Amino acid sequence: MEIKTSTQDGVTIVTPVGRVDTSTAKAFEDGVMGAIDSNNKIAIRFNEIDYISSAGLRVVLMAGKKLTASKGVLVIIDIPDKILSIFKMSGFDKILKICQSFEESKAFFN
Repeated sequence: MEIKTSTQDGVTIVTPVGRVDTSTAKAFEDGVMGAIDSNNKIAIRFNEIDYISSAGLRVVLMAGKKLTASKGVLVIIDIPDKILSIFKMSGFDKILKICQSFEESKAFFN
């Protein structure tokens, strides 16, 4: 697994590449939490993964809680339908901000 990070309009975008599962969740967590340590506006772009396990979902939930506690913002962007269905089955679509594009997510960061 690879973790890409970039910054656009003051938002750090974290993009995991590959599978987010038990064996890669720690690398995903390190990438996301490292981004949070330097910015409180985070978008996680899921367009380059093909699978996310409960371990990966736990990282997303931890990131959301940490950002909420520090008055930051987490938005999930560019999420493929098969990954979105996992978020919906777990109820994460009810507690997280999910947008189809970075442009759409900008409203949450202002």
